[in-house]
Amino acid sequence: MEVSLLIIAMLALLILGMPIGFTLIFIGSIGIFVTGGISSLNGLLSSVTYSSVNGFTFTAIPLFILMAHLISRSNIAQDLFDCVNKWIGHLPGGLGVSTVISSAGFGALSGSSIAATSIMSKICIPEMIKSNYKDSFSSGLVATSTGTLAVLIPPSVPLILYGVQTETPIGKLLIAGMLPGILLVILLSIYIIYISMRTNIVSERYSWKERWSSLRTVWPIALLVMFVMILIYFGVTTSTEAAAFGAAGALLTGLALRRLNLNSIIMALTETVKQTAMIFTIIVGGHLFAYFITLSGVGQNILNVINESDLSKWSILSLIIICYLILGLFLDLIGSMILTLPLVFPIITSLGFDPIWFGVVMVLLLEIGLVTPPVGINLFLTSKYSNIPVERVFYGSIPLILLLLFLIMLLIIFPQITLYLPSKM
Repeated sequence: MEVSLLIIAMLALLILGMPIGFTLIFIGSIGIFVTGGISSLNGLLSSVTYSSVNGFTFTAIPLFILMAHLISRSNIAQDLFDCVNKWIGHLPGGLGVSTVISSAGFGALSGSSIAATSIMSKICIPEMIKSNYKDSFSSGLVATSTGTLAVLIPPSVPLILYGVQTETPIGKLLIAGMLPGILLVILLSIYIIYISMRTNIVSERYSWKERWSSLRTVWPIALLVMFVMILIYFGVTTSTEAAAFGAAGALLTGLALRRLNLNSIIMALTETVKQTAMIFTIIVGGHLFAYFITLSGVGQNILNVINESDLSKWSILSLIIICYLILGLFLDLIGSMILTLPLVFPIITSLGFDPIWFGVVMVLLLEIGLVTPPVGINLFLTSKYSNIPVERVFYGSIPLILLLLFLIMLLIIFPQITLYLPSKM
C-alpha cells in the first residue's frame, strides 16, 4: 500500500514539473524511512550520495560532455555539414542524406541527443527548406534522426550511464551501437532518396576544388573520433581514458584551428559542470529509489509473478517495450533509464536476454519518446531553433518514428546486428 502511494506521489511531482533527480531523492528517502526506519535512512543518505557517483568509470561522463562542448564551441558542426553537402549534395536526396550523415558525425562528437538536435536544427533545416524540401519533412528528419544517431554512435552518454548502472562493460556497449547506427543511416537515406525523387528538389553542384577544400577543417576532428573509437574497440585504454584523450584532442584541435579562446573554453567548462551535476543528481536519486525498491520487496515480487506466469519471454519483452514507449511520452531519456533499471534489468537478465543488446534497444525506445508529445523535448527544440510549429515537426516525424520501430524490430529478430562487433573485441 505504501509503495503504491509513493509511486502515485512520484508521478504527481513529475507532472507538476519537479526535476526527476530531486523527485527520486525525495520519494526514495521517504520510501526508505517508511520501510526501514530512520536508522536506515540516515545510513544510506550519509553513504549513497557519495558512493553512488564515486567511481573511475563515472569520469567518462564529464569528459565526453566536455569534448562535445569544446567541439560545439569550435563550430565544427557547420563545417561538417558543408563538407558532406559539397561531396554528395548534388545527388538525388543528397542534401537530406548530408543532413543524416553530418548528424551521425556530430553525434559521434557530442554523444548527447539534445545538444546534437539543437545545433543541427539551426544548420540543416534552413538549407533543406531553401532546396524545396517541405518544412515538416526537414524538421521531422532532424528531430528524429539527429538525436537517435547521437545516442547510438559512440561516445553515447546514455549508454555509459546504462553500463555504470548495470555493471555492463561500457566499451562493449559503446561499440554495440555502431552497426545499428550505420543501419539507421542507410534506412534514413533510402527513405530520403525516395521522397526526393517525388519532389522538385533544387541541388547545387560544387567544384572538386571546393570539395577538397572543405576537408581542411573536418579531417582533424574525423581523425580524433576514429582515434577514440580505435582505443575503445581494441582495448588499448578504458572508456574513461579514451574520453580523456577525446577531450584533450578536442581542446588542442579547437586551439589549432583558432576556433577556441579563453572565454569559449570557460563557457564549455561551465556547461560541462552544469550538465554533469544534473546527471549525477539523477544517479544519486536513482540509487536511493533502487534501495527503496529493494527494501520494499517490490522487485522480487515482480520477478516471482513473472516466473510463475505462463507468459513467454517474448511476451514479457513486448510488454516492457510498450511500457518504455509509454514512459517516453512523459519523461526524458536519462530519467526514464535510471528510474526503471532497478526493476527491468533483473527481469531482462533472468529471461536470458543479453544486457548489451538490451541497452541499445532500450536507448532506442526511449529516444522515440523524445520526439513524441506531450513532452517530446527534441520536437520543441527543433521547433524553437527552426521557427516551425511543433505540430508540423511532429507530422514530419511520424514516418521516421515508424522507421525507428522497424529498426528495433530488426534488432530483436537479428540481435547479432548489435552483438557482432562487441563479440570481436
